[in-house]
Amino acid sequence: MKSKILYIQCILILLVYLIGNNMPNKKVKYYRDMVQAKNNVKILFKEIKNKKEELGIVFDKKLDINNTGLIGEEYTGMTTTMGDLDSKRLSTNSNFAPYFIKLFKENNLKEGDLVFVNMSSSFPGINLSLISALDTLNLKGILVNSIGSSMYGANNEEFTFLEMNKYLYNKGLIKNKVSAYSWGGDWDIGGNFLPEVKLKIEERIKDYKIKIFYNKNLQGNLKERCNYYDSFGKPKLFINIGGNLLFQKLMKTYEDKGVKTISVLNLKFYASKLGLSIKEKNNIENIPIYYKSRKNIFQIIIIIIFIIGLIIFRKLRWIFVRIQPNLTFKRLYDKLYID
Repeated sequence: MKSKILYIQCILILLVYLIGNNMPNKKVKYYRDMVQAKNNVKILFKEIKNKKEELGIVFDKKLDINNTGLIGEEYTGMTTTMGDLDSKRLSTNSNFAPYFIKLFKENNLKEGDLVFVNMSSSFPGINLSLISALDTLNLKGILVNSIGSSMYGANNEEFTFLEMNKYLYNKGLIKNKVSAYSWGGDWDIGGNFLPEVKLKIEERIKDYKIKIFYNKNLQGNLKERCNYYDSFGKPKLFINIGGNLLFQKLMKTYEDKGVKTISVLNLKFYASKLGLSIKEKNNIENIPIYYKSRKNIFQIIIIIIFIIGLIIFRKLRWIFVRIQPNLTFKRLYDKLYID
C-alpha cells in the first residue's frame, strides 16, 4: 500500500512539472518597446554597412561571419588593445537593444530621464543598441565616446564610431548623439595611434563642434569629464560600454554619488545570461528577456498545495486510527461514505 502511494506521489509531481514546463510565458509589459528597439537598431546596422561599402571599406567574411558590416579589422593605425573576436561578433546581436529597454524599465526610467554614458568604440553594435533603446523610450543620453578601438571593433581608419554616430544623426535615424569625445588609447589622447591616421581623422571631424577631452593627466581628465556630465544634472543611471582608461574611475565616482552604475564589457557573460548567441535567430520566442516566466511560480504553488493536502490526508488518517485502533483505513473510508 505504501509503495503504491509513493508511486502515485511521484507520478503527480512529474505531471505538475510537465504542465508547468509547457505553460506559455507571458510577454513583459514593455514587449512592444523591446521589439521596436530591436527593429530600429537593425536599420542602424544596415545603414552603417551601406555607408562602409560606399566608402570602399572591405569586409572580411571570415571575421564578419554574419555579414553585419560592424566587425572591424584585426589591426589598424587606430587599434588600441587586443580584442576578442567572438565578443565582437556577439555585440552585433540586435537583441541587446531590447536588453537595454528591459534594463531601463526595471530601473523605473521615464521619458526625459537622464542617462550618462561612457562608451569606447570597441563595440559599435552595443553602442548603437543602447542608442536605439534611449531613443525608443525618449530618454536623454549624455554620450561621451573615445575614438580608439580594440581589435575587430570600430577601428576602420576611414570611418570611426564618432563619424558613424554623426552620420546616423544627420540622416534623422537617431535622436541621441555623441556630445563629447576623447581619442582613447594611451593616456586617453591617442598616444598609440599612427600619427598620419590621427591627422586624417582630426581633419574629418574638425567641424563637429563638440567638446573634446584632451588631458594626459588622468585625474585632471576625470575631473573635466565629471564636471561636463554634472552640468546636465543628476542622472538616473551611469552606463559604461567597453573598457577605456577612465571607465572604472568614472563608475566609482558616480557610485559614490548614489547613482546606479552598469558596465557592459564582458559580452560572453551577458550573452550567456540573456540567452543570446553569435548566430542571431529571427525567432524571439525562446529568448528569455522578452517574457515574464510563470513556470516556476505555477509549479511551486501546485507542489505546495499537493504537500499540504498530503499532510492533511495523513493527519486525518492518524486521528481516526487513534480513535478506532481496530479500524483499517479502508473500513474507515467505507464507514464514512457507505454507512
